[in-house]
Amino acid sequence: MSFYTKRRLAFATQDLQQPVQMLREFVAAHAGTTLWGIWHGVFGMASNELMLVTAHDEQEDGLALPENVRVAEVYQLKATARPTDNMPLSQAGIYVFRDFVLDGKDIEEVVALSSAAWQTFEAGENYAAQPMGLFAPQTPSANCVMHLLTWYPDFTSWQNSRESGPEALQRFAARRALTYSTNAVATRLDLS
Repeated sequence: MSFYTKRRLAFATQDLQQPVQMLREFVAAHAGTTLWGIWHGVFGMASNELMLVTAHDEQEDGLALPENVRVAEVYQLKATARPTDNMPLSQAGIYVFRDFVLDGKDIEEVVALSSAAWQTFEAGENYAAQPMGLFAPQTPSANCVMHLLTWYPDFTSWQNSRESGPEALQRFAARRALTYSTNAVATRLDLS
């Protein structure tokens, strides 16, 4: 599976235990769709929101969510350098969703720069980090969004990774030069 759908969902309540269970059951009942993960916001998301990412064989997952679920954002994506499989994520820690607004013609270069930077970025001496996914829009345009999801065990690792090795920093700076803007949201994977 190389297609993914990323949704930012809003609910009428801040108690998200029942909505999470409902989403798990809803996706499980949908053939051909795998739940890649559900995330609660730490910062950058409202307390009544969840991030839902599904993996699927077809370009769209075909989920018609119940009426009590408001879809704030939805993106139809394809995997690039990562992930290499559709196994649901399961590691506790901090997951940072970073969105890059860029010209679609620069997607391949962003993927190459990211992949090269990760070679040293993931080997930090005073932090742990692992890019879990880098996604491109299924239909790139002159003003489109790429989506990166990176795992850290905690915020200390996230902070220390801001000073990763010079090779990674140089490639991240080159990637940044190709983007119009970026936005980051810190989350925790729901492990229930």
